[in-house]
Amino acid sequence: MNRDSISLGHVYECKPVGLQRRVIGEVVKKLENCLVLSVEKYDLVDHDEIQERFGKVVVKYSEVYGKAEVECFFS
Repeated sequence: MNRDSISLGHVYECKPVGLQRRVIGEVVKKLENCLVLSVEKYDLVDHDEIQERFGKVVVKYSEVYGKAEVECFFS
């Protein structure tokens, strides 16, 4: 995806730098060539790496695959 189509506070599926699998998370900061994501869902194979990074990862814009489905509950 390109930088202009990604919005702060929205949730995306992507492949962070240094991780083995895709994650789902909220965009917390947009930089020139990448973004910072707060991870919400991830594969257990990446658990230790995500814990070391305190749940924040860096993602290249080219590795953002699209908005993630948001689970909603209506009462």
